[in-house]
Amino acid sequence: MAPLGLSSTQLQPLLDMQYRGRELTYAQAWPSAANLILCLPDGTPAGRLLLHRQPESIRILDLAVLAQYQRRGIGSCALRMVQRSAAEVSTPVHLRVVNDSRARRLYERLGFRPVAGDALSCEMQWLPQEATAPALSSPANAEPADGCAASGIVCKDLLHQITAFLQQIGLRVETGPLPSPGFLPGIQMIRNGLRVDPDALLYPGDLLHEAGHLAVMPPERRNAEKPSSSDPAEEMASIAWSWAAAIHLGIPAEVVFHEHGYRGQASMLAEGFARGQCPGLPMLWWLGLTTQPQPGCPSIFPRMRAWLREKPEISPAAHQDSPAIKPNFTPAVHEAHA
Repeated sequence: MAPLGLSSTQLQPLLDMQYRGRELTYAQAWPSAANLILCLPDGTPAGRLLLHRQPESIRILDLAVLAQYQRRGIGSCALRMVQRSAAEVSTPVHLRVVNDSRARRLYERLGFRPVAGDALSCEMQWLPQEATAPALSSPANAEPADGCAASGIVCKDLLHQITAFLQQIGLRVETGPLPSPGFLPGIQMIRNGLRVDPDALLYPGDLLHEAGHLAVMPPERRNAEKPSSSDPAEEMASIAWSWAAAIHLGIPAEVVFHEHGYRGQASMLAEGFARGQCPGLPMLWWLGLTTQPQPGCPSIFPRMRAWLREKPEISPAAHQDSPAIKPNFTPAVHEAHA
């Protein structure tokens, strides 16, 4: 709007009106879209990513980076995060962009191809089957970056989205400093819930992992003053639970299975779940949290029948003899962080 020659006082009402109109359009057309705030590693907001997820596709509605943080690779990192998430479930990614813009050239470098358009804008599509490994992992063709990586982009709205979900299914969520360090940074189990220190939390997806522990432990232990679990079967079930929760919320898998978790096996776990190889799933069947496959009727997983275990504690002998639990013992991933 610079050519209009308006002062900042005159220009601000026009910008506010434009912003409200755009947000209203998004809310009406895509009411379930996820609004993710892109932040620098130190938590400074740098932009936003607006995503609409459907079973058959992902649409990028808006990707914007503040002017002072552009050309640092933040947009590229956000796009690769979406691409990796889409590749895990073999889902195409769609977006619309203004013709002859710098943004279109970025999309083309990352593998997006035009599929329709007009004189002003172009509909672009990215297909997982056309992607190469470097396109998803190497920043060689990206904008110049100063250490930015997909794992360093923090989505602040994820914290609100996840905590709202946990409260909805019946878990408590308290916020504030932790009285003592938790197993994972910024998180501590409390009676029937979690206490979260947003300033100390490094990875919002860790909330789903810890909530998974609470969800699959017996109710009497979940409601103890200091809930805890050292059961390998529950550990594996919590991983399957956190995958189901991420799918339910439309959260990219790497938010939960990030590179700093699961003793370096996060990527392997995420790829396995995407292929239908789901460690811990038999435990979820046994607990009645999702359905067990029957002849001619597959399991509904990753959809769930219930999110919290109701079965009481069982004796060690019954636990050892349970055929539903025994396949889940995989000692290599008993901790979320090395």
